Amino acid sequence: MSQEPEYLQRLRRAQQGKQEKSPNAAAAPRADAPPNYSAAEHEALRWAREVAEGTELRSIRNLAGARFAVLVRLQSASGLKFLSVEGILDRDALKERVKPGATVGEEVLGAYEVKGGRPVTVAIEVGQVVLKMGEPRRGATPVSPEKMLRKATAEAVIREKNRPKNTRDRR
Repeated sequence: MSQEPEYLQRLRRAQQGKQEKSPNAAAAPRADAPPNYSAAEHEALRWAREVAEGTELRSIRNLAGARFAVLVRLQSASGLKFLSVEGILDRDALKERVKPGATVGEEVLGAYEVKGGRPVTVAIEVGQVVLKMGEPRRGATPVSPEKMLRKATAEAVIREKNRPKNTRDRR
């Protein structure tokens, strides 16, 4: 029997057990790993970085599966300001979130509709929050390959009908 205390023996055994399991542990997903975002959610993050104008996004909360994203400037306890992106599930919750004075020490810089791929302008009219949807961003709503092929085929048919008659036999 060794002269080591019991807690040191247990610690040493636990470390040896971790070393033996390390190849298998790498294959398991990490609990703190970021979620896999969809293409629309990645576009929302691109929008947030553009609005932030080079400032780093400190946190991203609840964006996976959200309908809207809000870019918020937060002030920490030390006085340092940083930016955060928050996902919001529905329109009513978005209206409550962007109300002026709803939260202390936070400033809402902008909102974005994740599913539609367009920025949302927030206006206060007659004491109520009004959301105005902007134009969809280019590349925000990806088109499926089948839809692109159907569109190209339809355009080819129209071009064939509009082509001058004397150029059809020259091919």
